[in-house]
Amino acid sequence: MKTTEQGIRYIELMDGEPAMNIPAMVKTAKTAYKPFNFKDKIEFLFFYSERKDFSHAIFTEYGIIDDEFDGKKAVHHPFGVKSIIGIEMSGNDTIPLIAFVLGQAIEHFKQNMDIRRHAEWQELDKSDSYQCWQTYFCQVHSSVIRQGMQGSTDLFLRSLPFVLAKKEESFSAPYFTGTFRHLIHSMSELYVMRQAGETEQADDHTKTLEELTDSAFMEIYEKLYAELAEYLETLGIKYNEVHDCAIFNVIEQRKNQFAALYS
Repeated sequence: MKTTEQGIRYIELMDGEPAMNIPAMVKTAKTAYKPFNFKDKIEFLFFYSERKDFSHAIFTEYGIIDDEFDGKKAVHHPFGVKSIIGIEMSGNDTIPLIAFVLGQAIEHFKQNMDIRRHAEWQELDKSDSYQCWQTYFCQVHSSVIRQGMQGSTDLFLRSLPFVLAKKEESFSAPYFTGTFRHLIHSMSELYVMRQAGETEQADDHTKTLEELTDSAFMEIYEKLYAELAEYLETLGIKYNEVHDCAIFNVIEQRKNQFAALYS
């Protein structure tokens, strides 16, 4: 067991991997969430090259069953009021991955802020609208880190046209949840671009969306983009306060509007 300079415990599950400065990577990722203090909120960070090693470790130590085939490279498991986190060592992607999953730890912390509402938050944690907010919150901060490293901040925006080119299929019931999550990711990246002053690139992506869809789609898209951005800039970044559940109703409403477009 090792610890970062902020007192976060971590374990390396890699064999024969070149030495990497994990504390420095965690420190960089944490800058996305200033001034949040992660100490005593994370049980362990596990760094691995093979997901099965992480799955085996947390089952052996904590009895937690991990779906090692879900394809995620950054994994968050609640552990009481703390978090157990797994991160795949993925080169330049590692630090943005750490930033993403640290956001999930913050959201888990917020859920446990008010014990009287604990049961409500446990139910909320399973709702898709809450998961979409969490995706937005984590992706914004992950993209901020990626942008600071001069990496690509439009991974989802660049792939979104392929989804929209087959709207009838993408918005059909079997695929809609994944499509809506993709839209949420794209709004996160668009927000970071605009905040960074990359307006020309953001406008190019918006123009592509307009060409592939119609005015009804863009109206819903822009409304949800604005609603998520406003919430993020107000209560969304007040880490020590419980969420206003109204935002999850807004997300659900927009989701239903998207679902009705091409069905």
